[in-house]
Amino acid sequence: MSAEFDLYVRRDTWLHRLDPRVKLVFVIEATILTFLWPSIWSAAAAIVLCSLLVWRGQIPAAQIGRVWRVMAPLMVMVFVLNALFGGGGEAVWFRLGPLTITAEAVQRGALLAMRLLALTLIVSLWLFTTDQASLVRGFVALRLPYAWGLTLALALRYLPIFAGLFEQVRDAQQARGLDLEGGGFWRKLNAYRPVLIAMLISALRNSERLGWALEARAVGAAGIRRTTFRALHMRRTDTLVLAGLLIVFAAGLLLRVL
Repeated sequence: MSAEFDLYVRRDTWLHRLDPRVKLVFVIEATILTFLWPSIWSAAAAIVLCSLLVWRGQIPAAQIGRVWRVMAPLMVMVFVLNALFGGGGEAVWFRLGPLTITAEAVQRGALLAMRLLALTLIVSLWLFTTDQASLVRGFVALRLPYAWGLTLALALRYLPIFAGLFEQVRDAQQARGLDLEGGGFWRKLNAYRPVLIAMLISALRNSERLGWALEARAVGAAGIRRTTFRALHMRRTDTLVLAGLLIVFAAGLLLRVL
């Protein structure tokens, strides 16, 4: 499988060297604060912060651009639907029959779209700078069962793989003359049948190979004591970053209550 669809980017930066548990705390904290402060400015601050961290992590522009391309249509759809059908508010901007666009609906749509992008960048930053082994070790270090941590890490790992596989199969079928654009909705849905069949076969083959690999490593076998090549240890930088995150989180909660 091409590395083009692998979210993890191998670099030697302080973000990559940061303890995976600290990065998980950042993801949880940033997500909570983004929902806790229902403001466009808070969502914009999260987007700017994640963009700066992605830049400091030396993530290629192609990886970042892929995230924006995937999220742009969804953001536009969320904004338009909320602006058109959100309703509520007295500051009417446009009225055409039953269709009413208010300032509150537009603001709510912008907030939801920006919040969606902020959450995507938060999770993407985590996956861009943390490899699969570190994800599992981080979850296990937090007392999560090894099988659970491995399952979550595999799910995060294979989602971009299958997304890339779908694009490859679609492009290959179109190169062989398959028309996926013409006709109505049901015509397009029926045209995707060869792509979905090839995806299903590939998924079954991948799951079989994955099962063999896990069985060869005695995953799930009783009486197996797991060891790690590199045990996790909190360094001074990890402790300082964690302390800063906890201070920011406590300050955000306090300001929200006050």
